[in-house]
Amino acid sequence: MKNELKNQILENFNRYKEVIVAHLQEYDYKKERYKVDFTLALFLAKEKIDTPALRKYIRYTDKLIALDTNLLAVVFDFTNEEKGLKAAENVLSIIEPSLSSYEIYISVVNSRESLDDGELARKALNLLIENIENGFKDIPEVPL
Repeated sequence: MKNELKNQILENFNRYKEVIVAHLQEYDYKKERYKVDFTLALFLAKEKIDTPALRKYIRYTDKLIALDTNLLAVVFDFTNEEKGLKAAENVLSIIEPSLSSYEIYISVVNSRESLDDGELARKALNLLIENIENGFKDIPEVPL
């Protein structure tokens, strides 16, 4: 199954990246204008993720992007790295119980780490591939 998920990303990499970049424009503007960060989180499961049910759990200023039936991107507005990881962890806790198998891969990157939206999207997708290869299915611990 890992290879199927990895191949899904590799085959659709450019399309996913373009969709993500198109949705990041409004957040990029706020970053430049007001010097605030945002976080991009990707969630990939073996099976379909129920996006309509998830929408009610994210803030109005955040954005849920369905890249595929089993791949979601969530943009968390006004979040540094720590708050972005915590927000991604909260979304994960909502997604996991709805899946019959809890195998879900995640990548989380903060806008502070990137020069532009294209680089941010590439980092998130590459990190997701790396997490599939290495079997990482959880979010790193958030320091308290």
